[in-house]
Amino acid sequence: MSMQYCPECGGALVPYTVAGQVRNRQFCPACGEPRCESPMVVVTCFIASGKRLLWIRRALPPKAGLWAIPGGYLEGGETLAEGAARELREETGVLIDPQRLQLYMTGTLTFINQIYVGFRATVDSDFTLPGAESLDCAFFSRAECPWRDVAYPEVNNAVEQAYRDLESGRFEVWHAEMTGKRYSLVPVETR
Repeated sequence: MSMQYCPECGGALVPYTVAGQVRNRQFCPACGEPRCESPMVVVTCFIASGKRLLWIRRALPPKAGLWAIPGGYLEGGETLAEGAARELREETGVLIDPQRLQLYMTGTLTFINQIYVGFRATVDSDFTLPGAESLDCAFFSRAECPWRDVAYPEVNNAVEQAYRDLESGRFEVWHAEMTGKRYSLVPVETR
């Protein structure tokens, strides 16, 4: 049975709609946040062109008008890579076959009830086409990045790591744990 009331404020929940499409979760109009009984899975794409990463300027709340790495919630019936590729396409117009995406970062964000899975890939072109969820998209080097206008500064360590990896050309798989009291980002040992 799906939730009918917000666990944060107690307000009535309504179907969650993004860019005119009903999604498989609820939304709290009072809090302005999507709600789900189990942790929601967020999928993102760190897309590089040269030494620059692709960013979007968010069109939708929360954090409308601020910059973020492309990503969003995994939908039912999608693999992690399929969801990341869909979010990338919806937000930036960049088409990448999900099989080209390489696992890059995983994490748990307990204070917002989310599981995070990030992928990486490179593109040969800077072509982007902002979708309904984006005001703009652009590739930025670390120096060009609009750090003062980043939507989620609490994850800047992960973005900084992506820039370090991009600049060094050495990529590991990373795991983050973020609670209300602690943040850690460590490489995953692969053998």
